[in-house]
Amino acid sequence: MIEAAHVFDTEKRRFIKKKICVEHGVFTDVSPVDTADEIYVIPGLIDVHTHGRSGYDIMQCDEAALSALSVEYAKTGATTVFPTVMTAPIENVTEAIKRIKNTKPAGARYPGIHVEGPFISEKKPGCHNIPDIRTPSEYLMMSMINDASPLKIHFTVAPEKCSDGLIKSLSRSATVGIGHTAADYETAMRAVKDGARSFTHTFNAMTPLSHREPGAVGASLASDAYSEFICDGYHIAPDVIGIAYRAKKNAKDRFVLVTDSLSVAGMPDGEYEMNGIRFTLSGVSARRDDGVIVGSALDMMTAVKNLSRFAGIPFEEALICATKNPAEMVGIYDTVGSIKVGKCADFVVLDKNHNIISVCVGGERII
Repeated sequence: MIEAAHVFDTEKRRFIKKKICVEHGVFTDVSPVDTADEIYVIPGLIDVHTHGRSGYDIMQCDEAALSALSVEYAKTGATTVFPTVMTAPIENVTEAIKRIKNTKPAGARYPGIHVEGPFISEKKPGCHNIPDIRTPSEYLMMSMINDASPLKIHFTVAPEKCSDGLIKSLSRSATVGIGHTAADYETAMRAVKDGARSFTHTFNAMTPLSHREPGAVGASLASDAYSEFICDGYHIAPDVIGIAYRAKKNAKDRFVLVTDSLSVAGMPDGEYEMNGIRFTLSGVSARRDDGVIVGSALDMMTAVKNLSRFAGIPFEEALICATKNPAEMVGIYDTVGSIKVGKCADFVVLDKNHNIISVCVGGERII
């Protein structure tokens, strides 16, 4: 029980003096009080796109390592995570899905899996291994959905490679994002109409916005789909983050923060390898020798603070992009993403400067 704190109200988008009671892992009372201690309580942060951190690579982790990784996520304020698998031989992808499903996390929850590869475009591979890229296949993708059940699946696809009706069909059982794509604006917008719910790390690994061809970036900014952004000041220039945020405000609550973090997040600078890809970490920069961005060393709390600064918005507005918005994007807002009676008691306690004091998942203190 927290008797008196400044508690973030997601609907009102501000901190309100409240007490919090928890029983059996859920919030049982969240009610106003007259005074509050100088602590701030926010919903646990939600990262729907991450490949690991603290030395743990999701494609390489067994169940024990995935459980240990969940604690590392919780330490950064992320209490709900979609472990993200990347392009690899199909058997490696399916094995990773099964390991994630069978994991009993000791920290952050794993309610779903993000399958970022292999159903992407060879023309926009980023750091994904081109020989392992596959044409989207309803049979294979439905098999992955079945392998992951009861966990949710979020697919990233290149819509120009999808057969007619595939996105509509997948959207009945999973959520679908557009990414690593050479699609033009019309193709991307048609995919949204067919049920694609989001755009994967907008601006990165997709056709750019230009004055004569809006591309997939233009579709991300103009549509009412959710749009992921890696807000480390490196994948996207800070001023562009501000422009994108203002564009997405026209589609209420569709701006989603993700880390796209690698196993090197939280690790010292140096030479590393991920899924057979060698790269160098220097500060927040993780690149192959040829200059291709491999991923980030970001954490979700830093992403929230960066968005507040880059877009010139209050911390409270940025917080929505790491709680409510990603939860709605993948269909889990009924259980997480806000501090509300009946929801999972996942929350982060901050000091007045928004630094983490403690993290609880299901009412149990992790740090």
